Amino acid sequence: MTSNYPHIPRHPNIRLAYSRNKHKARSFLSLYPELFFPLVKLKESKKRAVGKHTQIVIEGFPRSGNSFVVGAFEAAQPNPVVIAHHLHAPAQIIQAARQDIPTLVLAREPVGAVVSRLAMGLEVNELRGTQAFLPSLSQLLRTYIGFYTRILPYQDQYVLGLFEEVTRDLGTLIKKINQKFQTNFSMYEHTEDKVQSIFRQRGIHAGPSERRNEIKVYLQKEIASNELKPLVKRAETVYQQLEQLSKK
Repeated sequence: MTSNYPHIPRHPNIRLAYSRNKHKARSFLSLYPELFFPLVKLKESKKRAVGKHTQIVIEGFPRSGNSFVVGAFEAAQPNPVVIAHHLHAPAQIIQAARQDIPTLVLAREPVGAVVSRLAMGLEVNELRGTQAFLPSLSQLLRTYIGFYTRILPYQDQYVLGLFEEVTRDLGTLIKKINQKFQTNFSMYEHTEDKVQSIFRQRGIHAGPSERRNEIKVYLQKEIASNELKPLVKRAETVYQQLEQLSKK
């Protein structure tokens, strides 16, 4: 599909094919810890991966509150906590489940998540003056479906936090984590000053922006197309399962 949004980058065919295949490969490998973590160990991101000293995992699909929650959680603790986060990989959650590590999984309704993810990428490209490859809305929807479907069998081994909850009442979710995993993490109290402080500290990824909202207007029209309706419906079905899980 060709978007009406004028700043979506165009790539030479070879580069585009490579980037698409790389995204597909990463999405597939991220489903399986045995395949994913050997690759992570070769990269800088290994610092954010589950390890023997990890005290908690905070993980979710991109644009589900990851940056805000990690920043807020860290700010609430009196002492440093080793957190595995921001790999955006089911493998991270599965590995934590296997090792009985306290885990908070973040989830946002699919249209909001994938539109925000692509809008963020477009905004960053504009700010940097680059044309880095960005996955399409259809690719992002498929990745979303794969991500949460893969971790559903492990639902008894993590706490699920919906976007609306984690951005408004993170303290309640921390309490759930403490009850489930017999931990003693400190609560986070939401105040406007504290929230704005997290946004400033975590940078562009943590909070909203006016420019990104403008970009979302174009993407909302694209994701409402007939071509994407079947994928959107599948993703929404998965999210409905997550909503039920969050009530437990």
